[in-house]
Amino acid sequence: MDKINCWEFMKCGQGPSFDENGASFARCPVAAEILADGLNSGINGGRICWVIAEKLKKNPLLCSPFYNTCSCATCKFHARVKDEEGLGNICRTVGTLLLRITPDSH
Repeated sequence: MDKINCWEFMKCGQGPSFDENGASFARCPVAAEILADGLNSGINGGRICWVIAEKLKKNPLLCSPFYNTCSCATCKFHARVKDEEGLGNICRTVGTLLLRITPDSH
């Protein structure tokens, strides 16, 4: 099974784009979260989206209709990443991201 990012799984079309220098940009806060790049083998926040969504709960992800209709805890993509990565790795990855994100980073 290929490791995919949330925007590929959800087919929302909100993944990052890349300019001629390789820098990424995106409208969706998950796709734009460069501090999460590489975690769970994802691009930006694409494979740790539930942590970013929780961080932004006071400012909902308006770019994704799924955010308003789904709970991250019951999301099929979240379950897929947990299955692929294993619970121990997921816990380490979440900890890594939380250490990277500081109140001053955004």
